[in-house]
Amino acid sequence: MKDLLFEYDMQLDFAPPVEEHRFTLKCIPQTDERQLIRRLDVEVYPKEFLSTDKDSFGNHSIYGYTKGKHDRFFARVRGQVRTGLVPCLPAKAEHQVGLFKYQTDYTRPGPAILKFAERFEKERTAYENSCETINIAAASENFHTAGTIASEATEPARGSKDGMTNAGDANIPANSALALAITMMHGLYENFSYVQGVTNVQTTAEEAMALGRGVCQDYSHILLSLCRMARIPCRYVVGMLIGEGLSHAWVEVCSGGHWYALDPTNNLIVDDQHIKISAGRDYHDCIVSQGVFVGHTTQTQTVAVRVREE
Repeated sequence: MKDLLFEYDMQLDFAPPVEEHRFTLKCIPQTDERQLIRRLDVEVYPKEFLSTDKDSFGNHSIYGYTKGKHDRFFARVRGQVRTGLVPCLPAKAEHQVGLFKYQTDYTRPGPAILKFAERFEKERTAYENSCETINIAAASENFHTAGTIASEATEPARGSKDGMTNAGDANIPANSALALAITMMHGLYENFSYVQGVTNVQTTAEEAMALGRGVCQDYSHILLSLCRMARIPCRYVVGMLIGEGLSHAWVEVCSGGHWYALDPTNNLIVDDQHIKISAGRDYHDCIVSQGVFVGHTTQTQTVAVRVREE
């Protein structure tokens, strides 16, 4: 368990200015069973008209409209959060879990992923034969004590295996969805390289797999694709990680009626160094800033994330 201070800054610069700007922001973490938001300060500019609500996935969203001309738009989020309260989240209504079994345009496998998935055929067959079921009622009652598999995991530096929780750990049920997902995460980590600048936000899992390199979005989309091939419910997560840089992406898989978070970029089970912002089927459901405006302009986006332990 950690108390973390976080800062999230997103700025758009327009040249020349724009007007009639309508926007949606998803950059605000919220309290759930795993994390408790203890302080939150949000600043948006310009902000002539603002409202807040939750989207269909339960993500905190800000909706706004600015009529007048402006050459700059920014959102600043500051706060304090206690993380790692429990190792997993309870699965909610069963139909909401089932939604995340299906491939999307980002995760749909092609030749590269299908070939890579062959190495997990034995484990996938064992899982499918185990007929693991999701007990929603038990999940609601028992998630506070369900396993301690993530309690000792820590965030290693990229390229390090220190602190990695292995799929063979005694606390992970054999042939479970979680065990299979961790096995595939390990395989992906060993056979995919972290390289910036070779992919973009529109790159699909298949395209990244064919390249053999990418960033956290690509690791996450590929793991989602592999899990969904095995009919494991899984979702894309956007959040923040201790340190300075950009936002981070990871995956949650549903196993035994609970959502467990896996960080394939760093090859670990998420514990208390990650702050969750939003979740959805893929990157598109978690876009931090979306909008439309009137004006012929060039826009430049700058994002800065800072997280440190209090």
